[in-house]
Amino acid sequence: MKKVGLIGCGTIGRYIYEHLKNEAEFVFIYDAMEPKEEDLKKLWISMPEELEEKCAAGVDLVVEAAVAKVVIALAPIVLKYSDFMAFSTTAFAEGGFSEQVEKLCETYGHTFLIPHGAILGLDGVFDGRTVLESVKITTTKKPKNLGRADKVRTVLYEGPTRGACKAYPRNVNVHAGIAMAGLGFEKTQSVIIADPDSPGNTHKIEIEAEGCRFSIDVLSKPVSGVTGAYTPVSACSSVRRALYRNGIVIG
Repeated sequence: MKKVGLIGCGTIGRYIYEHLKNEAEFVFIYDAMEPKEEDLKKLWISMPEELEEKCAAGVDLVVEAAVAKVVIALAPIVLKYSDFMAFSTTAFAEGGFSEQVEKLCETYGHTFLIPHGAILGLDGVFDGRTVLESVKITTTKKPKNLGRADKVRTVLYEGPTRGACKAYPRNVNVHAGIAMAGLGFEKTQSVIIADPDSPGNTHKIEIEAEGCRFSIDVLSKPVSGVTGAYTPVSACSSVRRALYRNGIVIG
């Protein structure tokens, strides 16, 4: 049975645990707050030293579902011992972090996995990156899901994706993933909108490429905080696919 470590015990982390606990052995759950559930308490750790000890003892995959600053802080520990899948991809908007991860992976022979999270088509963007001409992502959410109280539709940000990641690091992991797959953080354009009438978390990805163009529209109703209903489901499948690559594999 494959061994998994979790960083973050929120909506996504709990979903992954509940749906994979009979398929994989969870060896730790790293979080600043102790969980209330008894089975999760037994796995709980909260210090980097404990994380290194658990990873060194043996783990096949560590999955992050917390925040970007945690990815930046803990990647040097995790990548020494195992592959690392992170959902807080806005971490890569931080200058030098991508290069640090590349060096760690080369040094220790492990892989940093970027799941598609709340969107579809990330693999298609990556496959066509050499012919991409423009990429624009527009995210619209209810104001409360952006930590605001706007009464009318308000454009909060419009510009390069790196700036969007700095301004709203918990809300634009979609943007970071698309930027990494395609044109990068400076050439990818981001728009963030707060709209009281938004039916949920919506992401519109518009891509122009040599000889073609396409768009992707996603609507996912939030189930908790900034997390849409689709994200935990896709997250669980991404983890399962990373752990068990046999038979027919899609994506």
